[in-house]
Amino acid sequence: MQKVFKEEFSFFPKTWILPGDGNDLKNQFNKKKLKTFIIKPVNLCQGKGIYLVRNYEDIEVKSGEQMVA
Repeated sequence: MQKVFKEEFSFFPKTWILPGDGNDLKNQFNKKKLKTFIIKPVNLCQGKGIYLVRNYEDIEVKSGEQMVA
């Protein structure tokens, strides 16, 4: 929907599925503007496993696990 109706769906934040989108997410980290990203395991709920990162190296993706950033 965001691709078709760019203006109407601009409120939705950009999301990445890790490890597949790791390179694109890594490019979002830069030293000019410090950003905070929310990392959430795909298979958990009720806030379990959610953490915040400001460095790409702090993201922990275990083998066979997917995370959403």
